[in-house]
Amino acid sequence: MVPSAAEISAFQAPLVPAPAGGGGGEGGLLLVELMGVHRQVRGAAHNLNQAVTRLYSTGELSGDLAATAAYLARVAARVDELVTAIAAAQTGRR
Repeated sequence: MVPSAAEISAFQAPLVPAPAGGGGGEGGLLLVELMGVHRQVRGAAHNLNQAVTRLYSTGELSGDLAATAAYLARVAARVDELVTAIAAAQTGRR
């Protein structure tokens, strides 16, 4: 399954709303965003698994395999950014 333009643009914004009252500070907001991105990783990994399963069963490379792998790589990069930002927020380093 190739991610749609809406899915790709949604990946750039937090999927889980921030806590009411702004509690948790910057680290809390980043953690909430990381939770949303975690959901995207699960979905993209599932799609990648399906594409690879089709490759193994048919022997043919489908177009969605490369697109799904590229999407998953972008989401994984965002996870790395968030983890680094959370660590920085917790340690006070920027």
